[in-house]
Amino acid sequence: MLMLNNDDVKAVLDMKETMSALRIGYDDLKRGEATYGPRIDYYLPTGRDTDYYQWGNMVGGSASFKIMAVRMKSDVASWPDGKTQEKYCVRPGLFCGLIMLFSSVDGTPLAMIQDGYLQHMRVGGAMGIGVDLLARKDAITVGLLGSGGMAHSFLESFALARPIKEVKIYSPTVSHRNSFAEEMSAKLNITVKAVDSAEEAIRDTLIAASATDSMVPTFDPDWLSPGAHVVCVTRRELGEPLLKKADVIIQLGYNTISQGTPVPMMEWKAGGLAAYVAGTPADRARIPTARSASTGDYPSMVDVETNKVPGRTTDDQITLFVGTGTQGLQFASVGGRAYQLAKEKGLGHELPSEWFLQDIRD
Repeated sequence: MLMLNNDDVKAVLDMKETMSALRIGYDDLKRGEATYGPRIDYYLPTGRDTDYYQWGNMVGGSASFKIMAVRMKSDVASWPDGKTQEKYCVRPGLFCGLIMLFSSVDGTPLAMIQDGYLQHMRVGGAMGIGVDLLARKDAITVGLLGSGGMAHSFLESFALARPIKEVKIYSPTVSHRNSFAEEMSAKLNITVKAVDSAEEAIRDTLIAASATDSMVPTFDPDWLSPGAHVVCVTRRELGEPLLKKADVIIQLGYNTISQGTPVPMMEWKAGGLAAYVAGTPADRARIPTARSASTGDYPSMVDVETNKVPGRTTDDQITLFVGTGTQGLQFASVGGRAYQLAKEKGLGHELPSEWFLQDIRD
């Protein structure tokens, strides 16, 4: 059993490797040789009236990597202003997200991986695949909202999918957007300019990307140029006006159990995620309920790639890529590749496999 931390993963996994691994996983899915389950969250009261315990899990497997993956995250979550989600594990500034990999050949527990760096890479990589599938061929301008880890991985993947020439970045904190612009200009050798508003970032660009922790829409769809391609981190950032504005809406995959499915005790909470919630009615009221814009189901990326449904058909269409779903498969493919590369380089800390095995039937 190999324990890999974020530094180990970062040493072997760049965006090109990430997107390659994702494509292998999605090719498996097209052939019926991959699988994944919908995300379901679980909530328990913390005993405080300011937050809630939230546990999430994603599961998936890839035949090519011979890997089954389980990703879990353990958070204390809060929504202080109703517009953003804050979270931590143990104390602010610390987080707990783990990916466990198992061999589909003999069931061996192979690895436990910190998910922080890999999480950003797999989300960004999928967005780049969506750009390659749906954005105009001449989409070389980007309007980017957000300056955190997701914004970095978004831009790296866009630069692999299209010959990006100019990026406008807006983040509410001036120092954050300025440092992002300086760092990514140097890293990607493209022009990245910090701007003073979301509107300035989005207008006159052909790729509009929201990479934020917002619980509400981050820009006005009327700012979009004809032919723009739109992506966002979560469904929390979606709004009805954007859904109406988009000519083509494609989702990465089946994200969670669809709202209204008659599952006993199931609710649909922040971001449209299916959840089981414990607590009194007063407790439950603290958790934001899903907005209708975050719960829709659309044709999938694989549907477009297998010609079951059309993607972009004209240059003036606005396309929206809802980059949620298939999370478990992403962790199996990208986690599986990171595991392979780490083994080759002798990275990580080995734990005795017998610690995880038993002779009592489970």
